[in-house]
Amino acid sequence: MNKHDVGMNIKQARKKKKLKQKELAALIGFSESSISKYEQGLVQIPGTVLERISKVLEVPLSEICSWDNEFNSNGKLAKEVKIFEEIQNSFGSDAVSLLNAFDTLNSSGKEKACEYVSDLTENEKYTKKEPPSAATENGSVVENQ
Repeated sequence: MNKHDVGMNIKQARKKKKLKQKELAALIGFSESSISKYEQGLVQIPGTVLERISKVLEVPLSEICSWDNEFNSNGKLAKEVKIFEEIQNSFGSDAVSLLNAFDTLNSSGKEKACEYVSDLTENEKYTKKEPPSAATENGSVVENQ
């Protein structure tokens, strides 16, 4: 994903919605200078910010990132985008952000991150609490759904 191309796509989508940089910034909770840097391709835009921009501008993330034009000839990226969309739908945007951050790590960093996550899952303080099972009138147990 080319920062300059992404920035140009954001600028085009913003102008199409007739928004000023300041207005887009307010809608996504960032400064006008951040939007300017994004549009100029001066900084790498975090995945969560790209998602916000995509939603506010009502443009698919794949269009902002030029994925369709750049990669869909073999369909590989289209499958990856669908996987990320499924992850976001199932686990939320935090999971996508986590995967994006994980992808920036080298192999040693990835191993360490997996160790940290494994440690967290063993600590009750950081794990989800399962809802209690409900007993029916005849005494059988039904899992809450």
